[in-house]
Amino acid sequence: MANIQQKPNIEDDPSVLEIYGNKLVSTSFDRGAVVITMGTARIFPERIDEMPQQGQPPVIHVTARLALSPSAAVELRNALDNILGAIRAASPPAAGSPQNIN
Repeated sequence: MANIQQKPNIEDDPSVLEIYGNKLVSTSFDRGAVVITMGTARIFPERIDEMPQQGQPPVIHVTARLALSPSAAVELRNALDNILGAIRAASPPAAGSPQNIN
């Protein structure tokens, strides 16, 4: 008989912080964990009443580090592949790109 694995119950703790990142700072693998460091790009004017200077490089502030076991990293990759596939399917083709006509 096949060994049927039951899905675990998920307990969502509302006190867990949600952290925003819009830049991938780094990734690494030390044979024990995949570590992903995320950051947020921010451009601050020198004074409150001034606009940020054009050409001024943004400062990337590290906002989160996520350390995953190799198996959790594979699960994350598979989930991201599914999300990216859905985004591709929902996006109109770029101008000048070949279209599949069946």
